[in-house]
Amino acid sequence: MKRSLALLSLTALALTACQPAGGGTIKIGYIGPLTGDAASYGVDTLNGVKMKIEEINAAGGINGRQIEIVAEDGKCTGSEAASAAQKLVNVDKVIAIVGGQCSGETLAAAPIAEEGKVVIVSPVSSSPDVTKAGDYVFRDYPSDALKTKAMAKYFAEEKITKVAMISENTDFASAFRASLKENLPADAVVFDEVVEPGTKDFRTLMTRLKNVKFDTFFPNAQSDATMAAMMQQFRDQGMKQPAISHDIADSVTLAKLAPEAVEGMWVINVPTSGQGTSFETDFTAKYGAAQATIAFAAHAYDAAGVIAEALKAGATDGTAIKDWLYNMKEYKGVVGAFSFDRNGDVVGVPYGLKQFQKGVIRQVKGISVD
Repeated sequence: MKRSLALLSLTALALTACQPAGGGTIKIGYIGPLTGDAASYGVDTLNGVKMKIEEINAAGGINGRQIEIVAEDGKCTGSEAASAAQKLVNVDKVIAIVGGQCSGETLAAAPIAEEGKVVIVSPVSSSPDVTKAGDYVFRDYPSDALKTKAMAKYFAEEKITKVAMISENTDFASAFRASLKENLPADAVVFDEVVEPGTKDFRTLMTRLKNVKFDTFFPNAQSDATMAAMMQQFRDQGMKQPAISHDIADSVTLAKLAPEAVEGMWVINVPTSGQGTSFETDFTAKYGAAQATIAFAAHAYDAAGVIAEALKAGATDGTAIKDWLYNMKEYKGVVGAFSFDRNGDVVGVPYGLKQFQKGVIRQVKGISVD
């Protein structure tokens, strides 16, 4: 067990704590991919954070103090995220960080935040490795350790016994690959290839795949741009088998990059929280339609929200925020009501089965892990 339960009660925290130390604004950091292949969901999550902070500031801020967002481009890589975390923690002196978005960003930033006693709340990172990343690391997005169990259950229900998978060699995709294989029968993955990050030419692999008997294709990419290339070249080879994937496929950008190739593709991910609600209406009015999915923006909005709630309760530093989050009974956010377990993993966020239908991602049904 990596974490011990916080001993400080919420009541004591609220009664004894004061404002965050120092004058001026309260600085909250952000790390995410604002450029590169993964920029679509970086932009969405940053806008989700901005929206929440703007609402808080318009309502008077935290105990009369305004919140300032200090955003850094993690570029979906560990090295860039580590540099961003060093700046946010040691130069900007942020009190908390929303991020990273890519799992590799969060895993690289975690030791720096841990040493500086600065809380990280990631709205998108899903690698099982994040569970053990540190005492100051939280996420309001579920671990792939659970999602792969939901996928394995779905495969069994649909009698999918032969899976072809191509994975990018990144923290997120590698961890997902390992977790999915762990939850499937030993002989279920009949084609299992790993490519270097950013690979866009899959023609040789697709030629080999044509000679393999499989039920479904699983493109396990880190970015929607790479997944679009996988799907386009898969269909270009004339293969008609259904395709299914995870979070990265839950992106309207795919329908723009490879519309015919992704039509009918299945996605298992968190519900499209915020869709059809005032959150989506307000978000779209401010920033336009989500570049990837409104769900990512919603999770980022709530990640900023739980940090703000800790500050409102009187948390004065990273340790106090950490303790408040562990003790938090339930936060009623855009994504639903949730809390954190003793590992900082979210409790209360379910899954949904979705499909690309005429260029739109539609949720078909809910999926449980049990």
